[in-house]
Amino acid sequence: MAQIRWQAKSAKAFKLPSSWQQLPKGEQYCETLGDYFAKFSPLITGKQLVRLGGLSAELECKMSLPYHFVLSPEINSHLTALSNRNSYSLIQGDLIELPFESQSVDVCISANTLNFIQDPHQLLREIQRILTDDGYLFLSIFNPFSGLLFKQKINQPQNPALPFRHFLPCRIIDWLHLLNFEIIQQQTLGNLFAIVAKKQTYPLSLQPQKQRFDPSKIFQGEPVGAFREVEKHEI
Repeated sequence: MAQIRWQAKSAKAFKLPSSWQQLPKGEQYCETLGDYFAKFSPLITGKQLVRLGGLSAELECKMSLPYHFVLSPEINSHLTALSNRNSYSLIQGDLIELPFESQSVDVCISANTLNFIQDPHQLLREIQRILTDDGYLFLSIFNPFSGLLFKQKINQPQNPALPFRHFLPCRIIDWLHLLNFEIIQQQTLGNLFAIVAKKQTYPLSLQPQKQRFDPSKIFQGEPVGAFREVEKHEI
């Protein structure tokens, strides 16, 4: 049985998927998540957008910033073709030591990166460091209260199994509050949980009130579109 990981840093390393095609129903996930994040594109200003990993690179978010970067620990032909097609600048680098200056990035997209990284808290600290004041973070994780609950690996025919980690959405939100992010919106999307957050220059008050996480939103309601509940044996 899979377990929710309470220890932030894992003792073992993980491999980040380079494409949604490596995940069952991944292309549907990509489309639905991209459409959800695209709703916030009118809020976005600035110049630089950083996408962390191949899953983030494939999202069609309709964010018209002039400079797009894709950062990945490994560069393969798929990422190269994707960057050429979309005019992204491709960078090979460590996700827990982002190769960008402090306060130099206006938007960061992290699509399920936390599920496939050894030290997710350190990644969030690095994202907070590189974002400009009032910069935006678009983040998603697997919903642990879905058909993925008892999974420790994602299996897709003709692709190697990918070990991944589960995190409670409320824990990710707590981490973001500690890093002085304002949660703009949180949304359950079937097997995924999406968060839109904004970096705050200063706390809103001396004792800022956290947005309460309502777990009933995960258990109630019908998942949207492509994110309908996946049977346990499908993934």
